[in-house]
Amino acid sequence: NNPRGAPAQAAAAVTALVEGISRSVSIEVAKDLDAHGPDWGSSHGPRLKKGTDLVAAILSDLKSRQYKDTGDTWFDHTTVVCFSEFGRSTLINTSGGRDHFLHNACVLAGGGIRGGRVLGASSDVGMSPQKVDLQTGDLDPEGTVVKPEHVFRALMVRAGIETDDAELGVEPYAALL
Repeated sequence: NNPRGAPAQAAAAVTALVEGISRSVSIEVAKDLDAHGPDWGSSHGPRLKKGTDLVAAILSDLKSRQYKDTGDTWFDHTTVVCFSEFGRSTLINTSGGRDHFLHNACVLAGGGIRGGRVLGASSDVGMSPQKVDLQTGDLDPEGTVVKPEHVFRALMVRAGIETDDAELGVEPYAALL
């Protein structure tokens, strides 16, 4: 259940980047994920898979296109950020589904991102986020619970904005870069 026209939106987004029409694009790759009821088990996974398959196609497309005359690809010069506005609870509710959860994850790929890793963790009980060292990404009981603003600050640093011009008041999650 991708949003109507999501593959076309994805193609248009890549075209906008590589043709210099835009330096930043945003698309919705999955929808109808707010499943609190018993169909959660059968519907949520396939909907997520269609969205992640579309993201994989975008990344493959970027990897297949040469960036100007550099020998690099557009993937090497593009940062892709995937996230949702909230996560899903770890427990099945009384309706057989999963409710909203304040903790979440995001996926980063592309230029400047040290990929191939999972950073952070959740506790075995309650699935609470664990503190990490923002420089290494290692679990650290004296560290910081990562919030979206830590990721955003890291992306700002990646873009060459070292100062906290957005006044987020946090250090960048440097382990991402």
